[in-house]
Amino acid sequence: MGWLSSNNKRSFADKLMKDIRAREEKENQAQADNISSKEQSDQAMYESARSQNSQKMQQTREERKKEDDKQEGQLLAIDGAKIKFNSHMGTFRVLNDVPTTQDKLTGTIVEKQIPNFIFNNGFQMLSLTKWQDFGTVNMQDNFVLLKKSILPGTGKMPGNAPTESGKIEFVDSGQIHAPENLNTFGAPVPEKEKEKCFCEKEFTKEDIMSFYNSKKLFTAKNCPLPDEMKTYQAFTDALNKAMKDYDINTCLRKAHFLAQIEAETGLATTIEYADGWDYDHTTHIDAHNKYKLYLDNKKRKDNPYLNYNTIQLKRSYNRYKECISHQNNTKGDGPKYKGRGLLQLTWKDTYIYYFDYIKQPNYIDSPNIVAEDINYTCSASAWYWKFHSAWKDLNIAADRDDIYYINIGVNGGFNHFDVRIKNVKKILETMKVKEDCINIDKLEKELGKYKYSTSKIKDYSYGKKQKAKFEKYDDK
Repeated sequence: MGWLSSNNKRSFADKLMKDIRAREEKENQAQADNISSKEQSDQAMYESARSQNSQKMQQTREERKKEDDKQEGQLLAIDGAKIKFNSHMGTFRVLNDVPTTQDKLTGTIVEKQIPNFIFNNGFQMLSLTKWQDFGTVNMQDNFVLLKKSILPGTGKMPGNAPTESGKIEFVDSGQIHAPENLNTFGAPVPEKEKEKCFCEKEFTKEDIMSFYNSKKLFTAKNCPLPDEMKTYQAFTDALNKAMKDYDINTCLRKAHFLAQIEAETGLATTIEYADGWDYDHTTHIDAHNKYKLYLDNKKRKDNPYLNYNTIQLKRSYNRYKECISHQNNTKGDGPKYKGRGLLQLTWKDTYIYYFDYIKQPNYIDSPNIVAEDINYTCSASAWYWKFHSAWKDLNIAADRDDIYYINIGVNGGFNHFDVRIKNVKKILETMKVKEDCINIDKLEKELGKYKYSTSKIKDYSYGKKQKAKFEKYDDK
């Protein structure tokens, strides 16, 4: 029994030691597991923190880049700046005499002519619109260009290459070292406000080009204007002054005047194509005398001059009297005082009235000045519009948007009647008269819609006789 007791004790002790070792091993393993888990947790926290830091750094870099780009976008664009149009690279040239930035001419919104942009591969601009995203600072009354400014347009490579649409962008500002920029603390572009209408402002060259589809000006072989006066800039300057001088000073007045001058000459010439001898009394004197013989003996039953009663002789008889009434009474006065200007001043007495009005009576011996100097070309036409049309002051009719009345006042008949209507409709639309004009509420009819019944022409005997002809042109 003692032996058994001793064996039991040993067996119990052995079992106890096994249990103790097993528990120690288990505790050691648990401790190891805890350590491993903590290490893994620490590693995960480290990776997470690293990822967050990396994201923050990337975000900071992006924000800094945006700020840098914003700052760079405010840089003044100057002569020599690199540009691109789609894939075409080139150089920006400032052509106007303006203040400098870093000793180079500073770009402004007037620099939008084809010669302003020189491309490395021969690409050439064909048409340009208006600069966008320009600065708020004025330089000689024009907003400055920034590196972020863009200019939409079209262009093409030489030869049969297709026309490309796109926009001119600055690759750099052209500045070096310490660049000069606009610290605008906000948008670099003026706040958008309601566009001023043309009652309140003059036309730009681009405005006039848009009205006439950028057609080439004064291209006829007989046009005596010098080349420097055949440009849109010279034409625009002369038009603005003439319209100001003769009260063509509202959207409607300007639109109707511009529509008529294009219809009269096509803006191809400033002088009548015909030689002018039809305005010379000597051309008609023989026919006049023959028809006069018929008239003097008209009451005679045996009138020996009945064969002189022809349409042609009657026309020459009346033309002769017309020549004399307009002071074309010296041989050569016909060609000398034939039609000139955009509304074709004709007859010696008309030139006398105009030259007297501008206090240059001596010009009567040199009427060609009306065709040879764009300033007089436009001035004489605006003078005719206000003082010498069939209805005298056409500004009044323009205030009514009365194209039928104006057409007769300028042309005296139905020549290019539909063209004149089409012209004024296009110009009114391009000028945005309906949307922007401050005086449009005064109009008592629908803008740009024309009918005989709304025209004052119906109140005149000529209009009543020609009613059916006028109504053919009525808008439905």
